[in-house]
Amino acid sequence: MSLMHAKYPNLELLEFKARVMLSKDSEFTEEVDKKRKENKHRSVEFEAIVFSQMWGSTCTGFDVLKDGSPAIGGCAMTKEYTTVMHELLTDSYIVFFGADPCYKVTNANETFFDDLGKRRMASLSEAKKVY
Repeated sequence: MSLMHAKYPNLELLEFKARVMLSKDSEFTEEVDKKRKENKHRSVEFEAIVFSQMWGSTCTGFDVLKDGSPAIGGCAMTKEYTTVMHELLTDSYIVFFGADPCYKVTNANETFFDDLGKRRMASLSEAKKVY
């Protein structure tokens, strides 16, 4: 990804990836089941919020690996689209950088909403601490 050529996200694909990710999340599926017992006609629905962000490396928001070790990337200002998929039934958020999901936020706090409003979502390592 270069400074000038960030790709627009494919929202249908990102929604599909969010659905797959959430379908494997027991906390999410339990919450959906609970909501459907209250009203059987409720369904999973998404809204997308999309904006670009500038990063100080080519890792973008993926600054750590799944095991917590640092990610390796090039030192270059990198523009990447951030997509926040908001699942309305459970009020869950999946944050994508580019075409890849980075993290899920449930019970979003004030810091999350401030960052979303400023269009500056935290990297994975920071999100674990502040969201």
